Amino acid sequence: MPTQEERLTALEQTTTEYRPVLQNMAYELTMVKGLTIDQIRITQELGRNMSDVQERLTRIEEQLNTIPGTFKTILDSPVALRLP
Repeated sequence: MPTQEERLTALEQTTTEYRPVLQNMAYELTMVKGLTIDQIRITQELGRNMSDVQERLTRIEEQLNTIPGTFKTILDSPVALRLP
């Protein structure tokens, strides 16, 4: 069984060997976290924009629905029958 000194030496060697790999992994995880946060923000903004577009389309649809009634009112009007 290894002594405590041998185990400590092995741990220090392993830590030294894997330090660059661990630093690289930490860097990559930081990048992924940043990209994920940005993507979440963009997705939330798109959701708000889609909600605005839906509201505008609803208003346009309501306005378009009034056009047939307006035409009917104009055509039924006695003024519409007057020709120059």
